[in-house]
This record gives sequence, C-alpha cells and structure tokens, in this order.
Amino acid sequence: MSVCAVVWCDRVPVARGLCMRCYARYKRGIGPNETRQYTTRETKERRRYEVTARREAGESIADIAASVGVNESTLGKWFGEWGVRPAVGKHGRSLAPNRWKPWAREDAVVAYTRTDLPIAERAAMLGRSYSGVAGFVRDYRQRSSDPYGIK
Repeated sequence: MSVCAVVWCDRVPVARGLCMRCYARYKRGIGPNETRQYTTRETKERRRYEVTARREAGESIADIAASVGVNESTLGKWFGEWGVRPAVGKHGRSLAPNRWKPWAREDAVVAYTRTDLPIAERAAMLGRSYSGVAGFVRDYRQRSSDPYGIK
C-alpha cells in the first residue's frame, strides 16, 4: 500500500504526491472527506431542473458546466438524454425548423441553379440552414447521376 498525500490508498502516487483519484478530486476542488454532489434524488432533480432552465434560456454548456462543477461533455450528454435544446441557436438565430426535411425537386432546383444569390439567401428562401444548402450544392455537383434532372 502506497501513501498518498491526502489519504492512505493502494493507488500509484502521481503529481504532487497524490494518487490519480485524489489528484482528480483535488483538480475539481473536492476534499478527501467530501461526498459526491448528487447523493440524493431530490438534489439530483433540483440540479437537473436548474441546469435545464439555464440551457433553455440560451446559456452555453461551458458556462453551466463551470458553475455546476461537471465536465462539459458530461453535461452535453445529459442534455442529449433529457432532450434539452436551447430556445435560441448560435448567434441569436433560431434553429432551422426543417433541418431533416428531404429535398424536393423544386427546392433542389432553387438551391443548385440560383447562382445569382449567395448561399445564405438561398437558405433563407428555402427555410433551411446555411450548411444544409451548401452541403447539398457541393454533394450534387460531385454526383455523377442526376436524380432531380437539374444538370
């Protein structure tokens, strides 16, 4: 059994004389005798309600994770499991309402042939995201077949 600077444990000592477990707790600001934050169901539900409300109000995952003391990727995973989405997307715009809508021929013609308009205007005209229209144009240009009869 090796000696860690914080507690007696059977882990290999690492930086600052702490074992991996104790060093991770030290980095998170948790002392050796403190318990986990989410010990009771009520605490967990209250925290979930709080972070859900903050995310739906448009606060970033990084800011919420820093204040709650949880890793950003963990909080993002929780939001995915809970189905939590921000009310407003990046840069104050709402999320595209029909991101996964299949392309109709009329939409494909507008997206591909209206080269007089920038992609952003074509996306706004079609009610799609910028990246969705740009990706469609790029992929359609590289495609050997012509499923919509545009080329």
